[in-house]
Amino acid sequence: MSTRRNVVRILLGIGAVAAVILISWVGLLAFTQILCRRHVQAGSLSLYYDDMPRGDAEELARAVARRLEGSGYFDSSRSARAFVFQNRSFYALITRLAGVPGDAQGFDLSVLGNSYISAPRVAALGGRSGGGPRYTVWEGDLSPTIAHEIAHQSLANRLGRRRLPQWKREGLAEYIANIALIRADGSAALRSRLDVYDDDGAWSATRGRDRRGWDRNHYEAGLLVEFLSEVNGQTLEEIASDSVTVEETRSALRAWADAQPSPTVAS
Repeated sequence: MSTRRNVVRILLGIGAVAAVILISWVGLLAFTQILCRRHVQAGSLSLYYDDMPRGDAEELARAVARRLEGSGYFDSSRSARAFVFQNRSFYALITRLAGVPGDAQGFDLSVLGNSYISAPRVAALGGRSGGGPRYTVWEGDLSPTIAHEIAHQSLANRLGRRRLPQWKREGLAEYIANIALIRADGSAALRSRLDVYDDDGAWSATRGRDRRGWDRNHYEAGLLVEFLSEVNGQTLEEIASDSVTVEETRSALRAWADAQPSPTVAS
């Protein structure tokens, strides 16, 4: 009988330890304010950060809000939280807890309504590429990276937990993060940025990181969604429809581009 009691005590002890670990694990992801205590607000965006001048954080939050609100796809009635880490160890801890590759410049957990961004990682990408191509993660700009991750949350809110193909999921996030600035940039016409996509030299500085070429495909995904929305006038729900395929969209974009005057290639 005593042996059985001892086994029960051991099992209860193991269960208690596992429960504490689980609570701590979920708690750090859900309440990352423990690691990022500083906070600024811009509209419905709450931006938390661990080491940045407050004035810079306020300007960054405003820049992100302008991108999101200018897209037309962001629901500003719902709050969004982003955590920007300068501390590499803190960010590494969060990526391990979330099961995300440590070299990601940012990621979102829509189920918790949180986005997490590594400022050193974003800066390193921009440093390697010299800040180009523009409107990509290689710009080295925190604001589109944060807006991209929050866009995933906004899409989950609007479309539910439906599984989108990767090109739509990432392309929509790129569109939401960048379209407000693209519309105001006279040198960033869709036709000229398609030429950037086709230019091997524009991507030469990015090759060492991703041999699969996903960053370039990521850029194309944004162009495809932009074409569907800005040229074809399709709604978010129409773009998300299973009837819209990458092959047909790619073919339609190329046919449209061939009919346009040759542009000056954007840098």
